[in-house]
Amino acid sequence: MIRVGFIGTGGFTCHHVNILNELENIEVVGFVGSSHEKAETFAQGYPGTSGYSSLENMIANEQLDAVYICVPPMGHENYEELLIEHNIPFLVEKPLGIEEAKVRHIKHKVKETNHLTSVGYHFRYADIIDIFKDHLKNQETGIVLGKWMGSMPGVYWWRNQKQSGGQFNEQTTHIIDLIRYLFGEVKSVYAQEVNAITSKKDSSVTVADVGLFMLTLESGLLVQVSNTAVLPGGIGEVGIKVYTEKGMTEWQPGQLEMKTPNKVERFLAKHNPYKKEAEAFFHAVETGDRSKILSDYEEAWHSFKVALAAEKSISEKRLVDMNEISE
Repeated sequence: MIRVGFIGTGGFTCHHVNILNELENIEVVGFVGSSHEKAETFAQGYPGTSGYSSLENMIANEQLDAVYICVPPMGHENYEELLIEHNIPFLVEKPLGIEEAKVRHIKHKVKETNHLTSVGYHFRYADIIDIFKDHLKNQETGIVLGKWMGSMPGVYWWRNQKQSGGQFNEQTTHIIDLIRYLFGEVKSVYAQEVNAITSKKDSSVTVADVGLFMLTLESGLLVQVSNTAVLPGGIGEVGIKVYTEKGMTEWQPGQLEMKTPNKVERFLAKHNPYKKEAEAFFHAVETGDRSKILSDYEEAWHSFKVALAAEKSISEKRLVDMNEISE
């Protein structure tokens, strides 16, 4: 039986616990909250688990085989370092954080210790992404368009640039990660952001609500990514569209559509990528075989670097080469 602890008591922790409850030989044993009272209250919803006010207390009281880190970007504290120190594998939700130096430090510690990690870029595990990736092998891509268009979450920290890092860091990172997975590494970034609407209605909002990002990949491929948080709740668009000499291919979560002059093919996702992500992680925890993990901490660092480059481009109003972001 693999004993698992969670850091965080929000919606994503609930989501992951529900996934783990579908797996065999996994036992969720405890939760770390921002207070002991909050953690205990949360744990009451999951019989047989306990709530803790700190990771140190959970480590001291539970025999942990793995830990999930499900906290906001600004809330990582010293969790990763403690888990590395105690040799406890962890799966951390994206983004990796907001502080460049801290994330880089963790990356170095992970590499030095060969620590077992996974990062929650779950779209990589979707069966239709395998189809997408295989489809791209047979054609030359001309241009790629990515988008994350939605409404602004109501949680206070998301609307604060210093706490979330903004929409590009918090949500659009999924699109950036898939672009890297499908097409290769980013060479340079030119970015622009504005708050077009939201701050006029709420002066406490410090994140941009519209952004445009031009990526040049190492292959020379041009990629345009856009995001917005101005839409009303309940509608939105998330996806990647590829234009090639053979036709158009569009991925959206849960579906893939391929268009050529002669036919249209549509594929619907058959498997839950979150479950596949969890299975890959726990397979590694149990056997030591990490080959099924599609994004570990060191891999996810490269997606985080693109957000750092975009932030630098916005502040300095220029194109930023990825080599300017030190390893």
